[in-house]
Amino acid sequence: MQLKYQTQSIESTMKGVQKPSLFLLLHMSLLFLLPLNAASSPRTQAEALISWKNDFASSPPSLNSWSLTNINNLCNWTAIVCDHNTKAIAQVDLSNFNITATLTHFHFTPFLNLTQFNLNGNNFTGPIPSAVGNLSKLKTLDLGNNLFNQEIPAQIGMLTELQYLSFFNNNLTGVIPSQLSNLQKVQFFILGANYLETPDWSEFSGMPSLTYLDLSGNHFSSEFPKFISECRNLTFLDLSTNFFTGQIPAQVFTNLGKLEYLNLTNNQFPGPLPSNLPKLKHLHLAQNNFGGAIPEDIGKLTRLEVLDLSNNNLTGEIPPELGTFDKLTGIANF
Repeated sequence: MQLKYQTQSIESTMKGVQKPSLFLLLHMSLLFLLPLNAASSPRTQAEALISWKNDFASSPPSLNSWSLTNINNLCNWTAIVCDHNTKAIAQVDLSNFNITATLTHFHFTPFLNLTQFNLNGNNFTGPIPSAVGNLSKLKTLDLGNNLFNQEIPAQIGMLTELQYLSFFNNNLTGVIPSQLSNLQKVQFFILGANYLETPDWSEFSGMPSLTYLDLSGNHFSSEFPKFISECRNLTFLDLSTNFFTGQIPAQVFTNLGKLEYLNLTNNQFPGPLPSNLPKLKHLHLAQNNFGGAIPEDIGKLTRLEVLDLSNNNLTGEIPPELGTFDKLTGIANF
């Protein structure tokens, strides 16, 4: 809308300033309020989904319910869950629908109250739009097992309610934005099987809620990321198939007492072997540079079920303590 201005005398302008200004104020207020209400209305959301679906290169028949002729049944559309009170969409779960598409033309604005966005197991390509960072109520963001490429947008660090984040098995490149460590509520952080490169780990802060961290199968080549030792609630840690080097910090063994699964396979760690992680059940350290004798302290890992130390430079005898582990079901050749 264009506004046309006329030149008036100061006197004539001042005479009518009160009523026109009040009218203009009310009018502008309505202009601001109406789009906000309309932006998240069920109809606006339905139209946005249909527009997005029309851009799909392939769409399964199960999404035929996504139709304007079916708008009154929005909450019964396939892959859609609505908020019980507002009847607006709260969750979009398109996992394993065999969709070929992009997020380039997805309009995020109508979905600012979305709590779950799951596209796992499809054929989505292209970049992850930075606009996803506007979904401030999002708790689950799962874009795993797709073909997304380019860099991870730093705006995802704005999703402060996020609890589950997965970009597993895509074609993502560049470095992990340090802003992602601002996700203080995230419990699952899964970026494995991409082409990510080494960031400045010193810019990362500890993530107090994190229990599951998977950075496997990337191109990280630094020393062990120190921020991990500040994630004290970790139970699962997978850094396998990278190019990590250097000593494993002692803080890892002292701070991560809740760790149950540790996989450092196929890196270049020289040691030391972990020996004081009392809850550890799975220990995978194959294809590294661990050398010397296996420490007797490994006998403290009494809950071990799987131990793999193969393809290292270890020497000496297997500690007899390992023979007393009644839960140990698999030991790989040393």
